[in-house]
Amino acid sequence: MVLAIFPVRVMRGANVMKGQSSMEFFLTFATIAAFSIPVLLLLYSLSTVGSEDSAKNQADATVRSLSDTMNLVYSQGAGAQRSILLNLPPTTSSLSVQSGEVSLRIKTSNGYFDSVSPTIAKVRGTSISDRSGLLPVSVMNRDGIVELVVLE
Repeated sequence: MVLAIFPVRVMRGANVMKGQSSMEFFLTFATIAAFSIPVLLLLYSLSTVGSEDSAKNQADATVRSLSDTMNLVYSQGAGAQRSILLNLPPTTSSLSVQSGEVSLRIKTSNGYFDSVSPTIAKVRGTSISDRSGLLPVSVMNRDGIVELVVLE
């Protein structure tokens, strides 16, 4: 003989099925979320690293392009001029031309990254801060001294 300690109520009909289907839906959703959230976080962190590498490469290319243009204008002599379009990374902090070098500083998650390229030209010091995107500039040789002028 079996004694029932807890009264058992036998339920039949739609009420039982509604509770079961909502619990199955919840467990399915929780399982999908448990597997997809870590994957999404990993993809986000990888894309951040990729965009920083891209910004560093872009900074190197911009500095090298400007340095080469300054060297070219310097070698052509007084009165030479050339206009170029620089592509500054979105996280650019400053672009400076001084004492025989062109440097570009960008912000990264690990601090600042400086990209530097030397020039053979005698340059007049110029500094551009907090600009990003396309920047039209003119490089001029005035009496043997190369200077950078931002075109607006």
